[in-house]
Amino acid sequence: MPYGGYQGVIGGSRGPAQAGRPETAFGVAVLTETELSVPAAGANRGKARPRLFIADPGLAGLGGHHLAYSSAVAAAALKRGLEAVVLTSRNFGGTLGDPHIILRPVFNARYQTSGGGGTARAAIFGVASYLPAPMAELVAPPLRTLRRRLRGGKADEMADELDAALAEFEPNPRDQVLLHSVSGANLGSLLHGADFGGARLLIVLRRMPEEMETDDPAPESLVRLFDRIRRRFASRLGLFADTEELAAQYSALLRQPVRPVPVPVIVPPMPTHPLGPLPHVVFAGGARLEKGYHHLPPAIGATMGRACFTVHSGRVDATADPLVQRAHRELRALAGERLRLIEQPLDPAEYAALLASADLLLLPYDSLSYSARSSGIVAEAFALGVPAVVPGGCWMERVAGTDRAVIIGADGVVAALEAALDRLPELRAAARAAAPGWREWHNPDALLAALLAAG
Repeated sequence: MPYGGYQGVIGGSRGPAQAGRPETAFGVAVLTETELSVPAAGANRGKARPRLFIADPGLAGLGGHHLAYSSAVAAAALKRGLEAVVLTSRNFGGTLGDPHIILRPVFNARYQTSGGGGTARAAIFGVASYLPAPMAELVAPPLRTLRRRLRGGKADEMADELDAALAEFEPNPRDQVLLHSVSGANLGSLLHGADFGGARLLIVLRRMPEEMETDDPAPESLVRLFDRIRRRFASRLGLFADTEELAAQYSALLRQPVRPVPVPVIVPPMPTHPLGPLPHVVFAGGARLEKGYHHLPPAIGATMGRACFTVHSGRVDATADPLVQRAHRELRALAGERLRLIEQPLDPAEYAALLASADLLLLPYDSLSYSARSSGIVAEAFALGVPAVVPGGCWMERVAGTDRAVIIGADGVVAALEAALDRLPELRAAARAAAPGWREWHNPDALLAALLAAG
């Protein structure tokens, strides 16, 4: 993905030219009514060869990591001789860049239900955003806790909807069903209903256990949930995680094997532009508290004399965290010749161009929120040979090292950014030298090979 959590993502590898409809530079086009109503010809073809069914209830639009992850893995499946079927949210209106990938928008179940609250949340968060920062910081957590308690833990309808969609294709034991971004509520639905025709079930865990227990959880603990899933699917179940740290956490917790797998990164060739007198520093990924958006105004304000900046915030409204709203107003005040603030979604080509134009990524993420999690944007940056400023004590620090990143320490984000600008030529050279090796491991072909080899 481009695969990280951002408003615009790069789709999978390009398929053959599709006459008569628009397509972006990275193979994302508008789904036609003909494609939506393609009968089971794909299913009939699938009977002659194994199929990979990618179930992605979070794939509802062009934003986020879902589109690039699913399209990239589907394209890799085609290259490997598998039939590729991607099952998405009913709200998804795009396509995946290759007409040979079968697409079915089928899910009403969602990957995440957080972020709601409507008028009440907007009113409370909007007012709180004008409080002093220490007070504003206290408003959101209790409201999130209340929302979680009101929702409780319960399974959703994902598995039933998946089973109904798969009936068209008549799955069999030669097939694979991949769930690469799922919640506890999604997984809880697997405990009942059909067994997907005896197909193997591959689950890639990308959220930390504590997140799975609090945001859209199952009605029971993760340990009990996965124990029941294992008993139900037995040797047909494969569990994976996209960092070694996350795989180790889940293996210890669940007392089941959880294997680390690569991130399916697809990026254009490394940019060749020289480093200018004013380096271009980019923040991408959207205005979210866990991404450290509130750290941007002081960091940018302190270094605007040394660099120019682009901040891709996406839409920020009154339902955003109060600290995010405060920071966004401050960034609007700073915007001008040295700071470009992008407040709308980016299409895949625009996002690709932004990332490729960066000399340095500024990613002041919360180290606790990202301790064992991957970052698609970091994975993309290193594939492009772009260095970064990243938090310490997490996966990002481990994979970056000190050659191609500056780690945010006790001195804070401003000091880390200043140090990165001081060392930028050497950081950039090291990042570019390491990029080919990074691409060799973190790509969709390597991911699919790892998933299939574990059978």
